[in-house]
Amino acid sequence: MQFVLKTALSITILAMLSSCSKLQFPWAYKIYVQQGNYLEQDMIEQLEVGMTPEQVRYVMGSPLVSDTFHPDRWDYYFEYKRGDRVFKEYHFTVFFENGTLASWEGDYQTTAAKEKEQKENIDEAAEKVEKAVEKKKPQNGKDAGEEPNEGLSEDKVNSAEA
Repeated sequence: MQFVLKTALSITILAMLSSCSKLQFPWAYKIYVQQGNYLEQDMIEQLEVGMTPEQVRYVMGSPLVSDTFHPDRWDYYFEYKRGDRVFKEYHFTVFFENGTLASWEGDYQTTAAKEKEQKENIDEAAEKVEKAVEKKKPQNGKDAGEEPNEGLSEDKVNSAEA
């Protein structure tokens, strides 16, 4: 009887401790959870200044947050996670003025903006390479920092020149 009571008490305590701790069982299945609005690049590219809220809603879908205190701001938030680990997280905000789309900002970029950023990165890298090449370029027929006849005595230099 006492063995059964100790075993039951041990199982109960173990279950209570494991349910409240960070102890995670490897065989326990954790589902992937998608929350918010998944936005694709082509959706962002369809946005144009001057669109009505209905047109924006048609292109982007209903916003996750439409604040009653700021009705001219719509927030699209997307999070993809499994358990405590977040795989993707995006935030995109659309602003309206006088009933039309005025601007937007967020983690997404249009193709034109991406191309511009890539071009700037390429130009910056090219400048760094050019500077590095200029530093290593020979000055007056000799390498930078190197004497023309280093390691030779003056007599050998004179006889080599003759």
